[in-house]
Amino acid sequence: MAATLQTDGSGHLYAEVENIRITYVPASDRKPEADWAGSDVLRIQAYRGSDSKSLFMGAELPVQSPEVMVDMVPALCAVYNDGRRAAAP
Repeated sequence: MAATLQTDGSGHLYAEVENIRITYVPASDRKPEADWAGSDVLRIQAYRGSDSKSLFMGAELPVQSPEVMVDMVPALCAVYNDGRRAAAP
């Protein structure tokens, strides 16, 4: 199932998965003093509650090249799959 892309108040594209918002912030929109200035980032935030649209600050993943995403997706799958196996009775 494809994610539904939306645009935030700053004009950045984002998608939501359950209580998580993933936002693409291009390097051109990052302040020079920001961490990873000069890099596109994926900002990953969680909503503060089911009745709130307020978001926690979250993490930013610098995406210097497409290879970062090629590494990220299998890492998420491995953590999930191995975690489930380890927690199984």
